[in-house]
Amino acid sequence: MKRIVLFICALVFLAAALPAGGRRNTGNVEGKINVVTTIFPPYDFVRAIAGDKAAITMLLPPGAESHSFEPTPQDIIKVQNCDVFIYVGGESDAWVEMILESMDTSRMQIITLMDCVEVVEEVIVEGMQDEEGHDHSHSHEEDDFTLEDVKDRSLTDWVGDWQSVYPHLLDGTLDPVMEHKAEDGTKTAREYFEQYKTAYMTDVDRITITGDSITFYRNGVPAMASYVYRGTGITDVDDGSLWVRYKFEALGTPPDGAPKYLMFSDHLHAPARSEHFHVYASNKSFDELMEDTNPVNYPTYYSASLTKDEIVAEMIGHEEEEEEAEYDEHVWTSPRNAKLIVQKIADVLKQRDAANAAEYERNTAAYLAKLTELDASFQALVEGARRKTLVFGDRFPFRYFADAYGLSYFAAFPGCSTETEASAATIAFLINKVRAERIPVVFHIELSNERIADTICEETGARKLLLHAVHNVSKRDFDQGANYYDLMSRNVQNLREALY
Repeated sequence: MKRIVLFICALVFLAAALPAGGRRNTGNVEGKINVVTTIFPPYDFVRAIAGDKAAITMLLPPGAESHSFEPTPQDIIKVQNCDVFIYVGGESDAWVEMILESMDTSRMQIITLMDCVEVVEEVIVEGMQDEEGHDHSHSHEEDDFTLEDVKDRSLTDWVGDWQSVYPHLLDGTLDPVMEHKAEDGTKTAREYFEQYKTAYMTDVDRITITGDSITFYRNGVPAMASYVYRGTGITDVDDGSLWVRYKFEALGTPPDGAPKYLMFSDHLHAPARSEHFHVYASNKSFDELMEDTNPVNYPTYYSASLTKDEIVAEMIGHEEEEEEAEYDEHVWTSPRNAKLIVQKIADVLKQRDAANAAEYERNTAAYLAKLTELDASFQALVEGARRKTLVFGDRFPFRYFADAYGLSYFAAFPGCSTETEASAATIAFLINKVRAERIPVVFHIELSNERIADTICEETGARKLLLHAVHNVSKRDFDQGANYYDLMSRNVQNLREALY
């Protein structure tokens, strides 16, 4: 962030140093329309549409890693001086928003690739390692699973000493959490306080879990019972999602203060260590608990080791994880999306440079025909395939591609991860997946160190192949005229070896 601020300061200084006519809003000195793109795909699309009628600049150097790219002051000046600026629009382009806010863009046409198509959220699939290094071989957030994904869990997932958040709500500790909810919610902070006063209400201020025993503390008085697992309770929510509660029943007749029937809910649906949980208790039956499909009271517990400030931070962080979706940026990997992007770029170029509109129109029609042919090739390939699963010993920037052609996938990292080394658990999962499903090919993407794919192939005998995401190209490929259509066409043969 500090570097970006320095870059913007440099921009202001350099722009101020330019003569009055220094800003070029009508093209470069050759009279051509001046187009700047951040990465290779839109750069190549503009080449296909405009040919030699445009002066085209790509900010990301060939061979560079796009997700960690930071612009130079010279790059910022190139953006300032262009007629048309094209960027992706995802998290990796946060620097772009800052720069655009710092300059006058009124005479600049701006295209955001993610605004050209219908975007999807980036997901962490089974076995994939997230940016924080967590392996997801056994657990996912509850808002993204099917009945087949639900697994039994033991009480060990909740072992520990837990504190109720209810007292912290009453004494004002959680006021920042209520205020945070009110910022994007439909209620005031006070209204949220009243809602959670009911939701968190409980006279059990502490729960300790050891082995198969649970101790409930009411006003410091303990009541302990042993519990046995009784399976899951699953409810269909009105919005079409599923909700899982894990059932435990006390052995024999529990003492006063310890419920006979208990259910845990913690936003997980498979074995994993819980970070916080909600409890539902009854002395009558599980059926009574399951009848309430939209409970208003769900006592909530966090680790007793957390301070009040840490609980507030955890709760606000949990809210932000639920509210702030991160969308997959690699929209161009589907040829169908590429067609939409190309058409948008063509429309802008024709509007901006009417003198060459007829040529842009001809070039666009020819290029769209090639992309249609490419799409048909992938569609026919997948329709005739004997398997529909891809394995990547790498990042996976092909979400839009996989969705377009009905492919499933397993990978070491999501598409926008900056990680290059996977955990032993992630690698073991992928090795087992390749063996179990007899996957013949393990893919890597361009400009990768390929080490994870090498390890998986060495252990399984699978063949390592490239599936090019066309995010960037090497300096050599760039100099030799590599383009989106040719690189994606090469993917057809490599996919054939993986799917047939």
